[in-house]
Amino acid sequence: MRQQKKIQNRLAPLQKLLIFIYVMVILLFFHHYIFRPIILDWGATTELREHIFSGDEFTAGSSHTRAVLINASPEEIWPWLNQIGQDRAGFYSYQWLENVFRAEMKNIYIINPEFQMPRQYGDTIWLATKDHYNGGGYQVLAEIIPFKSFVMVGGSDFQRIRNGGKARGSWAFYLHSVAPNQTWLVVRSSEGDIGFANRVLRYFFFEVPHFIMERKMLLTIRKLVEQSE
Repeated sequence: MRQQKKIQNRLAPLQKLLIFIYVMVILLFFHHYIFRPIILDWGATTELREHIFSGDEFTAGSSHTRAVLINASPEEIWPWLNQIGQDRAGFYSYQWLENVFRAEMKNIYIINPEFQMPRQYGDTIWLATKDHYNGGGYQVLAEIIPFKSFVMVGGSDFQRIRNGGKARGSWAFYLHSVAPNQTWLVVRSSEGDIGFANRVLRYFFFEVPHFIMERKMLLTIRKLVEQSE
């Protein structure tokens, strides 16, 4: 009897480990095949997911698309996009969550004339304060077409594009009109050659927080635009 108990005591940790592994495999399966496809292309129709947008040419990898349909024209939505950035009106998302990542974000929920200076190709869009991340918390406008597209890439990727290469990633906003007073606000994140380690980090630590903040941003812009009509 004592020998049997000793064997059981030795097997108990192994059984717990096997149960833990089994549960984690099930959770990973549901995340990868059910939850993840939903969050990566949240709100986007099949047509939007398959649509080729102008900024797609900057990368050569996969992409995902999120979108909200807004009862407004591109001209009415554009001012809200024009003033995004940590040094302008923020990103209309969860300010507290952005500041967990040391962004020092201060969202503004009105059209501020001071932040309506036209954006231009090559402009810096700050994602966080200049004082953090060694001044590297920014992206650069690789394409801007008023009332249509607002495409950002990393600083080094901007130089690659100018030299005829491909970016390792892009973050792009598009206004896709479907009726005189209906417009899809589309956000497309595209990947290039980022390496296996970076893909793993994005998979486990970036995708879900980014979805939470980006979804909030899209919904907030829709609310602000439709309330201001």
